[in-house]
Amino acid sequence: MFLTLRKSPTTKLAEPSPRRRAGKNTPGSDGVALVLSGGGARGAYEVGALSVLLPALEKRGEAPTQFIGTSVGAINAAGLGAIWHLGAEQAVATVMDIWRQVDKDAVIRPILSWQVPITALRYAGGVLSVPRVRVPSLLDPGPLRNNLGRWIDWPQLHKNVRDGVVESVGIVATAAGSGRTVVFAEGAKDVIGAATEHRSHVISYVSAKLGGEHVSASAAIPIFFPPIHVASPRGAAGWYIDGGTRLAAPLKPALDLGAKRIVVVGMDAIGEPAPHSAGVDTQPPDFGDGWLHVLQGQLVDPLIEDMRMLGNANLFFGGGDGAANAYRAARGKAPYRVVPYIFIAPSQAGVIGKLASDVFKANYGGLGEMRGIKGWRRLSALRGTDFRLLNRLLGDESPTHGELLSYLFFDRDFIDELIKMGAEDARRWMEEAPGPTDPWQIDPLSRFIESSAPTAQTSTARTHARTAA
Repeated sequence: MFLTLRKSPTTKLAEPSPRRRAGKNTPGSDGVALVLSGGGARGAYEVGALSVLLPALEKRGEAPTQFIGTSVGAINAAGLGAIWHLGAEQAVATVMDIWRQVDKDAVIRPILSWQVPITALRYAGGVLSVPRVRVPSLLDPGPLRNNLGRWIDWPQLHKNVRDGVVESVGIVATAAGSGRTVVFAEGAKDVIGAATEHRSHVISYVSAKLGGEHVSASAAIPIFFPPIHVASPRGAAGWYIDGGTRLAAPLKPALDLGAKRIVVVGMDAIGEPAPHSAGVDTQPPDFGDGWLHVLQGQLVDPLIEDMRMLGNANLFFGGGDGAANAYRAARGKAPYRVVPYIFIAPSQAGVIGKLASDVFKANYGGLGEMRGIKGWRRLSALRGTDFRLLNRLLGDESPTHGELLSYLFFDRDFIDELIKMGAEDARRWMEEAPGPTDPWQIDPLSRFIESSAPTAQTSTARTHARTAA
């Protein structure tokens, strides 16, 4: 759910890229925003996709200078911003190297040794109405909170923003008391000031010197992790939970902060839900089945819908709609504009969940499936017991358990496979459609999905992308 960005025994940071030493953005890259959504351990997929995409965009002079994320995407966004002065290739290589060292013990405390008995006592106290006794969460992310201060080089992030290497960094969280989405943003005052002028009734923009408390709040998944109290800035102090509960994919904040093009990494394939068939439900749903639909509804579905709406808006308003823009002007808003985008996501729905199930069965499934010294060591380890207990809690062998497990499955083999999958999907976008000579999409995403073969319409869209922004 996080990444380590400071020096470690196996990580050597390179000198800043010559193109970035001057403290100015790469020519032509202004206005490109990287938008990262939430997904727990699935954040490794984001890093895999970016390992292919960001160096390619930098070579084109289109490297992102704005970073905005929700939940694990917020941690990835802040982490990349802190080492962006190194150049895209070295930055993502560093992030990948650290993600491959991530395991469960670096994110949450052991379940059996601490969390289960404490949670049981607190739950009993709540049932018996013991004053001031409550259950804040099922898991304790203490290791994550403790490590963020040394994993992300916050002073370097602040310096990158001051020097103009990074235009802005946005961290999305949800105010626990009001349910309002709050974007903690560090960047030029005029950029953040312009965002506040959009006067959204659901999003607030707060200028802040970012730190561990902001990304911890953005990643505080309800039920699993406890809410986080943010103290700075004082005007926005309070309790916060995962930003994905209200805004899974911060496309609107990216546009409000001035993005002219956006790069988005999703966690599931675009496509219509499977048609409902009577008689397929042979067993009643369990906790895992229900909670998966909650997570999918918060993290996956809104992103898919937002990407479809962006493509539709590009298509509808690309020629300039006078009536629509007049309406926006009357409301004090800027005219609609075409926003070229890149969207990387798995090729098939459910593929990450299936991967989680396969890796879990291979590594923790039982004596018959544990082969070799590595397998026996994992079988006897406490973290293996924790994973099996967590798997049982999330539904064990139910059809959806792999999907839910994948959000909390901080296993190194799983993370490594996710990185590979993300890289493969990014190559697919770059090589197939819209194409390596112009990776930016204008038309609705459904057109790209239905056919990867170039068409006259796609060619027109690419031409529009080159001239629109």
